[in-house]
Amino acid sequence: MGAKKINQYWLIQNGVMSGTSTINSTPQYVFNQDNLGLEVSWTGTPTGTITVLGSISQQFQDAGATATFYSFTFGPALPQPAGSGGSFLVNLNQVPFPYIKVSYTNVSGSGTLNVFLSGKDLN
Repeated sequence: MGAKKINQYWLIQNGVMSGTSTINSTPQYVFNQDNLGLEVSWTGTPTGTITVLGSISQQFQDAGATATFYSFTFGPALPQPAGSGGSFLVNLNQVPFPYIKVSYTNVSGSGTLNVFLSGKDLN
C-alpha cells in the first residue's frame, strides 16, 4: 500500500470582514491532491458571500495567459454569513483543477474569517 501524503494550509488567516471589502486567498496549487477539505469559520456579524473557485489558466500565467477563476457550484448551496458567526466544512473530491482559492465579499456587518485547506495525496 502506498504512503498517503497530507498537506495542510491556512488559506485565509484572520481576514477582516468589513465595509464592502473582498478577501481573496492566494491561489493554492492542488494538482496531485485527490481529496481536499475546507474548514471555513467566521465570527462577528458579517453578511456576505463565500465562494470556492478553481482555475486551469493560473498555471500558464508565466507564458502570458490571464489567470481566470470560476466558481464551483454546490448542491445544497454553501451556508453564508448572514449576521452572526458560523462555520462549515467543504468536501472537494477529485477536483480536476490544478488551482483553487476562496473568496469572500462583504455586504454589511463585520467579523473575522479563517479558512483552512487539507489535501490528501493517495499516490
